[in-house]
Amino acid sequence: MKRTSCVVFWTCLAVGASGAAEPSRDWTGFRGKGDSHAAGKLPLSWSDRHNVAWKTTTPGFGQSTPVVRGERIFLTAVEGAKKDKLLVLSLDVRTGKEIWRKTFNSSRPQEAGERVARAASTPALDGDMLYALFDSGDLLALDLDGAVKWKKNFNTEYGAINNGHDFGSSLRQSADTLFAFVNHVGPSYLVAIAKKDGATLWKVDLPSEGGWNTPVLAEANGKPVLLVQRQGGVSAYEPSTGKLLWEDLRQFSRESAIPSMSVSRGIAVVPSLAKGGTWAFKLDAPKQPLWNAKAATNAFSSPLLTDKRAYLVNSVGALFAVDLETGRDLWSTRLPSTTWASALWSGDRVYFFTGDGATLILRDSDAMEKLGENYIDAKSLVYATTPLDGALLLRTGNTLWKVADLGEKDPNPELSRRAPAPAAAKEEPPLSAAPAGKPGEVRTNAADGLKLAWIPPGRFRMGCSGGDAECEKDESPAHEVTLSRGFWLNTTEVTVGAYKKFAAATTRALPTLAPTWTDDAQPMVRVAHADARTYCRWAGGRLPTEAEWEYAARAGSEGKTHGPVDEVAWFANNSGNRVIDAAKIALERRAEYMPTLRENANRARPVGSKKPNAFGLFDMLGNAVEWTADWHDLYPAVAVTDPKGGAEGERRVGRGGFYSLPSVSVSTRMKLAADVTNDFTGFRCAQ
Repeated sequence: MKRTSCVVFWTCLAVGASGAAEPSRDWTGFRGKGDSHAAGKLPLSWSDRHNVAWKTTTPGFGQSTPVVRGERIFLTAVEGAKKDKLLVLSLDVRTGKEIWRKTFNSSRPQEAGERVARAASTPALDGDMLYALFDSGDLLALDLDGAVKWKKNFNTEYGAINNGHDFGSSLRQSADTLFAFVNHVGPSYLVAIAKKDGATLWKVDLPSEGGWNTPVLAEANGKPVLLVQRQGGVSAYEPSTGKLLWEDLRQFSRESAIPSMSVSRGIAVVPSLAKGGTWAFKLDAPKQPLWNAKAATNAFSSPLLTDKRAYLVNSVGALFAVDLETGRDLWSTRLPSTTWASALWSGDRVYFFTGDGATLILRDSDAMEKLGENYIDAKSLVYATTPLDGALLLRTGNTLWKVADLGEKDPNPELSRRAPAPAAAKEEPPLSAAPAGKPGEVRTNAADGLKLAWIPPGRFRMGCSGGDAECEKDESPAHEVTLSRGFWLNTTEVTVGAYKKFAAATTRALPTLAPTWTDDAQPMVRVAHADARTYCRWAGGRLPTEAEWEYAARAGSEGKTHGPVDEVAWFANNSGNRVIDAAKIALERRAEYMPTLRENANRARPVGSKKPNAFGLFDMLGNAVEWTADWHDLYPAVAVTDPKGGAEGERRVGRGGFYSLPSVSVSTRMKLAADVTNDFTGFRCAQ
């Protein structure tokens, strides 16, 4: 039986038709007019220490884009364990101070969490009204002083919204109409709503799928058209009547369910995370696909289209530039991490905002030219950005920054550059060099209180162990690896208690843990790769390379484990309330495997409660999969020294197996999406 470790067990037109950028002081909806084209000049350099006009903590939690009219900012948020309270706020553009706040009860409370939409829908703003749609299905119309003009409840009028990660599509608007696309596992629909009173003008019922795409208003053959992305393709409707004009449908896939299509110069790009799945067409000839992307894929943020180019970012932060007319690959580069916020185009610059607070600014050109890289200590994903004339708003879940060209220089540019991961996607060096140790030496890290053992330099055979018949293909060929330098490595996985110190010191939110994680000595899980890297930097180190991890796990052993597996690892046989033969169940009664583990309460255990290996390291097998610094790549067939894996890739490598696998081995490799957070992936740090 092959190991199952590589399978992870288980998200007249006023706007949009002309193509012109928003007025420099106004930003009136999701991606502005729907294209992320900014009219005003945007700043080129900022950090925590310079060119910050203001920073303010906002109530509740929100992922929507702030919209702006003149000197006022408007944004939405939710509060409560079940998103019970819906918030609409107005702030002063000049100072960031709150002007007014309105609170409403949710008509459909849902459990809040990191993988669930939280005020994700961006409001629509016109001359004197604000229209705020929430993931609950509540739509509110307010004047710019906060007075409610009308309310609407999608659940009672159209049926309860039911989506795996909750609702997140934003409104699109014309002069007198709002358009909403509710694509979920219940009855889906596209609806037009009158701005003046909230009345339903028309509604088109659609098959259930599940997605978060926002409609696009554009112009084709001189007439307005409303475009909706569905079934891997596009449906086009007449905005005034809801009449279907044409559609080019393909096969629905979750890989095209999040980012929304983009339009520029009469060309629409339909994004997909699947290779070859992103395609383009001309609005005047929609039934004749223009091109399919070869290498470029697109994950969370929507594609950015300029006059001549399309920019797409995949799930691990690889940025692709392609020719807008032909789809020809122009160049690619690695962003510091993946993106959630929509990119912006301003003049000859394109701005990409990554999840960990880093912004990469590039020339809009057929050749890759970096103009700037800026970092703020966001302590959270940057969910949304809003351009102003000479300034930018950057939004995390509960913080709003205004960065501007204030004429200030960065007093410490080296500190700014070290915070995000470098564009080449290789793990950055530790913040300070740790002194070399002696064989068997263990010391305590003052930052987090965890112990580190000295791992001496050496040579070993990496990959499938001799006699191991369960190896996966990517564990071969076994090859000789030399590590020319010793390093320190945490003796245990980073614990919940240690991560709490980090969260308190950096004022960031602690991930919501499962009810079984009640002990501070248990391994910290539900941490994405970027957050694990950030923790290790805070603790004075980095994530280990994959080669370092396996060398340390083997500790001189050439077998598939570094000792009797029951004595050194928590895995499916022994991590529950009773001992089971997990391999036999997986082989003979596979459908019963996960139900058996749930009934048996299999779970991670406090670190260090099994025997250590010869280097004094605990839980190198089982308990929790551990992030490494490397991108997944195939092994070389030759001897190597100090390898670091691929320079880029689609997935990061996790090592060590976890508590619900039927077998664990020192050579097991797991390919994990960099943004994955789950109950079985943790990490330990090296120096």
